[in-house]
Amino acid sequence: MKRILLILLPILVASCAKDKGNYTYHDINELAISGVNTGYSVLTNIDTLHIDPVIDMTQTSNDASRFDYIWIAKKGSTIIDTLGTDKVLSYPVTLAPDNYTLQLRVLDKETTVVWSKNTTLAVGTPYSRGIMLSGENTEGHAEVEMLSMVADTMLIKNILSESGLSTLQNAINVVHTGGNASYMKLWVFTGSGSYYLDRLTMKATEANRLSHLVYTTDPINTEQLDPAVLAPQIIDKSGNVSSTNVRAMLCQDGHIFTTYFLLNGGDFYANPVNRDKDHPETLLKAAPYLLYPLGNMSSMLWYDSQNQRFMNYSSFILNTASQTLADAPGDIFPWNQAASGRSLVYAENTRNTDGGSTNGNSFAILKDQSNQHFIYKFYANGSTPAKRDFYAIKPIATDFDKADFYAFSSNRTVVFYSVGAKLYAYDYNPGNEKIYSFPQIGTDEITMLKFDTQIDYQTNSLYIATYNVTNKGTLRRFMVGSNPNVVQLNPAENGEWDGLIKVTNMSWRAVN
Repeated sequence: MKRILLILLPILVASCAKDKGNYTYHDINELAISGVNTGYSVLTNIDTLHIDPVIDMTQTSNDASRFDYIWIAKKGSTIIDTLGTDKVLSYPVTLAPDNYTLQLRVLDKETTVVWSKNTTLAVGTPYSRGIMLSGENTEGHAEVEMLSMVADTMLIKNILSESGLSTLQNAINVVHTGGNASYMKLWVFTGSGSYYLDRLTMKATEANRLSHLVYTTDPINTEQLDPAVLAPQIIDKSGNVSSTNVRAMLCQDGHIFTTYFLLNGGDFYANPVNRDKDHPETLLKAAPYLLYPLGNMSSMLWYDSQNQRFMNYSSFILNTASQTLADAPGDIFPWNQAASGRSLVYAENTRNTDGGSTNGNSFAILKDQSNQHFIYKFYANGSTPAKRDFYAIKPIATDFDKADFYAFSSNRTVVFYSVGAKLYAYDYNPGNEKIYSFPQIGTDEITMLKFDTQIDYQTNSLYIATYNVTNKGTLRRFMVGSNPNVVQLNPAENGEWDGLIKVTNMSWRAVN
C-alpha cells in the first residue's frame, strides 16, 4: 500500500502544476420580487385572487419574452395546482378549502436562474357559516339559498339546483348536523327526495341517500326512506349540538331511525324504533316531530298518529323500541288522547325552562272533535317526562284553528301564528289571555315563522319570511319586547334580507 501511494503522489502534483487557467467572472441579472402580501384569504368558487407583483432587476431588460412566470399552490413539497402563467395573477379560485403555500417562480431564460417568492393562501368556503334557507324558486321547484356570513353577509343562490341532483319539489328543510366532524352531514329534505350534500362544494349524487346508511331486517323498502326531521339540532352560534354521540332521523313515511355512533360504527342505522316495545312486530306511523330538550337529547318523545298518543324513546344506547306513557287520574293532560278524542296539530322544542326544565320544554297544539284547541307544555326528558302545563285556547284567538304556521316564544307565554298575510300573537297566560295583531308586517303572504333557538337563543328572535311576485322573498328578524303587559315586535338592526326564494324554512350552519 505504501508503494502505491508513493507512485501516485507525483502524478497528483503534476496535475495541480498544470492548472494555470485564467478565470473571468461576470455579474448575472438578479431579481427582487415585492408587492406580494404575506398572506391571502379567499373563498373558493366566489373570489378571484389578483396579485400584481413588482419585480426589480439589477440589469435593465426590455425583453418581456426573456422571463417565464408560474404561480403554483403547494402543500409542503407537493405541488397541488398551477394557478397562472402570467406575471400578474388573476385566478378565479377553485381550489379545495385548505391552507396552502402560494409560490411565484420567475425563470430568467438568459441565465437559466429561477427566482421565487412565497406567501400563504387560506382558501375557505362561503358555505361554512351563515343562515341556510330552503323554499321554492320562481318555477316552483325546491331550492336552497344561503346568507353566507363568513365575512360580509352575502347571498348565495341556486345551491340545490346546481348541486348535480335532478329537479326536486316541495322543500322541507336544509340542515347541517353539527357535532363530531367524523359524522357530520348536510342534509336537504324535500318531498321528492332527501339527500346529503358535500359540505365543502354543496354537490351531491343520487347515491347520497339514507338508504345507504340503513341496515334493517324489517320489510321496509329502504330506497323510499326520505328523512324530513333530524335531531339533535345545532344549539349555538359555534355549531355545537347538545348530544354528540347520538342522532335520530324521522322519515316522511313515519319511520324513525336512531344511532349511537360508537355502537353502530358511525352514522349508520338499524331497525326503526317507531314501535311499541310490548308489540314490536307492528311499526307505527310517527307524526313529523321529534320532541326533546334542546339542551340535552338523551331521550325523546314522538307522536303515534295511528293511535293518537305520545310515545317515549328513553335511551339511545339500550332501546330498540319505544314505550307508552302512563296517565294518572288528575293529570293536567293525557299522553294518550284516545279518551279525550284529541289529535296533534303542531309541536315544537324551545328553550323555555319553566318548572325547572333546565334544558328546555316542548310545546304541542292539539284539537278535539269540536275543533277546540289546546296547548300542552312538557319536559320530554328521561323515562318519565314531566307534564308542565295545559292551556285551552280562548275564543279571542282569531282564526287560531286556521293558522298556516305557529311559533312558540321561549321567554314569554306567547305563541305567534299566521293566517295568510296576517300575523297574530296569543298570550296564553291564564287569566290574562290577550290577542295581538301586527298590520305593520304588511300584506305579503307569510311563508315562515320561526323563533331562533340556534344562533342566539337567549334573545329568541322571531324570523318572519314573506313573499310577493314582484320583490320575491323577504326574511326579517324581530325582537319580541319584554314588557309582560303587551306583546311588541321591534325590527332587529340589519335584520332584513330580500330578493330571496320563497322561504319556507331556515337553519344555522357554523362550520364546514
